[in-house]
Amino acid sequence: YDVGEIDGKAISYTDFQADVDKFTTINEIMTGSSVSNEETQISIRNAAWQSLIDKHLFIRNAKAAGINVGEEEIVDILSGVIDSPVFTQNPVFCDENGNFSKEMVLDFINYLNSDETGRLKIYWDYIQESAKTQQFYSKYMSLFTQSNFKNPLMLVNEIAENNNTFDVEFVMVPYTYPRDT
Repeated sequence: YDVGEIDGKAISYTDFQADVDKFTTINEIMTGSSVSNEETQISIRNAAWQSLIDKHLFIRNAKAAGINVGEEEIVDILSGVIDSPVFTQNPVFCDENGNFSKEMVLDFINYLNSDETGRLKIYWDYIQESAKTQQFYSKYMSLFTQSNFKNPLMLVNEIAENNNTFDVEFVMVPYTYPRDT
């Protein structure tokens, strides 16, 4: 009953289907309609699988490398202190001009308790988890963009390029010097 394996851990059909159901609900909330075509269903399954990869492989390895996203960071993301594309580019939290609005986030949070279906809570949990995962990716990528790591092959090439010397003789000819014809 396994649908795949991530880093040696078998992923059961029921776990995968639970994520597919969650992403189907999220898609229905975002689009306002049910999933009807095969392309959307494939996209939902891919998003569910990527979510499992993030949970079972990426975040676990990022934490092992010393990367962590604390509760204070999540609060800062939710309050808008740290800009997260999960919030700033989400149409649910944009005003009529398409600009991110903290008030829209607060209105959404306040409306969560009155939602009897529980669908908005699923969506809110998804947004928070996506923001946290995005923050992990952001920190992970900054390790590479801010670091000065060279693998052994790059180091050997750089040393070889820097150890080349040439003997050159120059003759300076002024620009206004008359030309021989």
